[in-house]
Amino acid sequence: MTRARRSSIVSSIASRTGGLDYLELPSLLDDSYLFNKLEKLALVVGEGSKESVTLEKTSAVDESFKIRDEKKYRQYENYLGQLESHVQRYEMVLQQSYKVHDQIEHAIQTFNSISSNSNDFVNKTKNLYEENHQLSALHEKIPAIMQYFTALDPIMRRLNHASSSNVVRKNSFGNMLISIDQSLFFFEEHPNLEEAELYRIKFKRCLIRACELVSNYLSGILRQTYNNIAEKITSSTSSSTASREALVYNKFEQIAEEYNSRVVDIISRVYNNKFQRYSDELGSILNDCYEQYFQTRLKLLGPMIHQRLDEIITANKELPLVNFIQDTKSQFSQLCVDEHNLFTKFFGSEHSRSKGSQWLCRLCEPLYDAIRTRILRETDISMLCDAVTLFGQYYQFEENSEEYQLQFQDIQFDKIFEPIVQKLQARLILRVQIYIQQNVVNYTPSKDSFIISHRRKKPEGPEATEKNNDAIYLAYVANIDQHSTEEGNYMTRDKLELYYPPLISSLALLSKIYEMLNVSVFNDLAHHIVHDCICSLRKAYDIVNSSPGGANNLDIKLSYLGNLLLLRQEIQNFNIQYTVSETYLDFSGVESLLRSFTGSAKGLQSQDKSVLGMAKALVPKVVKNMVDARSELLIELRNLIKDFTEVVTVQIIGSSLDISTTGESDSLLSRNIKLRQNLEEKLPRTYSQIMIFINDSEIAAHLMIAIQESITQCYNVFYEQVSDKAESGELDKSEVSELMYDDVFADFLNNIISKITNGSANDRGDVSM
Repeated sequence: MTRARRSSIVSSIASRTGGLDYLELPSLLDDSYLFNKLEKLALVVGEGSKESVTLEKTSAVDESFKIRDEKKYRQYENYLGQLESHVQRYEMVLQQSYKVHDQIEHAIQTFNSISSNSNDFVNKTKNLYEENHQLSALHEKIPAIMQYFTALDPIMRRLNHASSSNVVRKNSFGNMLISIDQSLFFFEEHPNLEEAELYRIKFKRCLIRACELVSNYLSGILRQTYNNIAEKITSSTSSSTASREALVYNKFEQIAEEYNSRVVDIISRVYNNKFQRYSDELGSILNDCYEQYFQTRLKLLGPMIHQRLDEIITANKELPLVNFIQDTKSQFSQLCVDEHNLFTKFFGSEHSRSKGSQWLCRLCEPLYDAIRTRILRETDISMLCDAVTLFGQYYQFEENSEEYQLQFQDIQFDKIFEPIVQKLQARLILRVQIYIQQNVVNYTPSKDSFIISHRRKKPEGPEATEKNNDAIYLAYVANIDQHSTEEGNYMTRDKLELYYPPLISSLALLSKIYEMLNVSVFNDLAHHIVHDCICSLRKAYDIVNSSPGGANNLDIKLSYLGNLLLLRQEIQNFNIQYTVSETYLDFSGVESLLRSFTGSAKGLQSQDKSVLGMAKALVPKVVKNMVDARSELLIELRNLIKDFTEVVTVQIIGSSLDISTTGESDSLLSRNIKLRQNLEEKLPRTYSQIMIFINDSEIAAHLMIAIQESITQCYNVFYEQVSDKAESGELDKSEVSELMYDDVFADFLNNIISKITNGSANDRGDVSM
């Protein structure tokens, strides 16, 4: 059945509007030919309303269709037919594309299914591959792992059935030690293996057993060598000491290489961090090796060492301590060098230095005993100081300094001789305390202790003999004579004899023991020496000052001042830390309790009668006291200078400033004139008197300034009192006006002091030039 062309075209277009937009037919007015015809028709009809024009155009179109050329219509129909055929063909192509699209979608779904199946297969096969790879690797490792387990039984059988320690000489023994080490490391790294800890403990026992066999073998070598040496020494009784020493060292040098090649197996494991868990057991075995070596050497060297010491002692029993120490020190130093070299050949030097130092100290114990006996009999401080000086070369640098490491690269002689130095220093401290007690604390001063005229005479009697025999004093005097020619040094032997004897003894002792003791020990001793010296000086000064006329004697005060200044000047050279902490026990409670029992009943009632109270009273108290010798010295100087200036002020002023005793024959003006004369006459004499005892012009100038301030202060008080009385009418104002004003008096006094001090300084400058 055929369908109308126009309706088929319309329906086709309507059904495919979404996919065939480009086939949409043009509108009627889009035809140019028809549009031209319509324009011409519009021109003919003319203008009208829009509605009429539209109707006319419609009617004109209908007419035009009717009158249209048949040929032209036929072309249009052909065009529509071609269009219809194209639409049908495109519909067919579209249907085929839909079918292809459905096929492609199906293929994609199939491909995705195949891909997911492939992924599942790959994952399954990958896990199987990895598992297979792991199992293959484990299968390959099983023999290597099992060898650590299977190696235990042969090693244990070999070690348990070792009948002799000579088994360590075989090469297989070294391989066995390496196998034990590897097994230990393996089981430490793989603690998760079954029975890993059990096998580790068993291999540890094997390691200890192997090291014990090495130790037994080394002990056997030493024992055999000792027996050979002992047989040769006993067989040749006429051999000399030198030949026996050569035999002892030659025999041991022959076995040193063999011994070191074996003992290194123990040392390398003791100081290896991998064997840290077994360091105690291995260290004990290594200490046994050290001890066996030391005992063997000591049995051979002991008789020879004692023989050497006996020869030195018997050669000269009266040999001084310094000479005895020099002889024995040189011999034992060489002995230490020889033993250190031999010890290094046996045990090496990398890890055995501390043991070597201990061995050398142990070897020198006979020397310690011999010198200790001599030290305990020595009473001469100079001899003890000289003995300490012999070891000064070993204590020049701090222990951890670079210079110390360079000095003691091999042998630490400071550690070897330290017991001797400590004993010398302890004995020196004791003798210093006794010397201070005898020459300072127990010194009995006389009334002439600070009077120079009496000490200018050379002393006679036992005191002079003791002083001339005092090596410390003589050494100090010799040092003074040696440096007396240096510039700025005013101290000479003659001037030294003018000072207080205990002071010179104290300074001589400090200069002797300086740098002979530990710094803290020296500071403590120096503090007590300075304190005892000040106490002795104060005691002598009080005795002399209490004698008739002593309180106002300037020579006594200046002499005391000169001694204190000398003490302050000399102790500055020793870098003393003056402040010292003293701790002691106070038993005064026990004494007071005993007194209460022996005293009256009233005294008993005042005490606590309870058992607890008496127990508390019996407990000694710990007293900590901080003492500063420097402050004590400064306080003593200040008090003395104050006393000196007051005495000088009184001697110069006299009654010149006393207002109450003023009479007709003794006016204020005459006393004022007398005061000026006293100042001009007595101040130069006072300065000269000061310079006799104190050679420091700067200190003398300070003393004169102190005197000036004291006199000025007194005159100011006097002038103020006189002015007040003049204002009140008690004194004549005209007489007061003739007095010197206080500021004028101060200038007058200042000119006198300046003239004295500057003139003296110029005179000394001329003399020095």
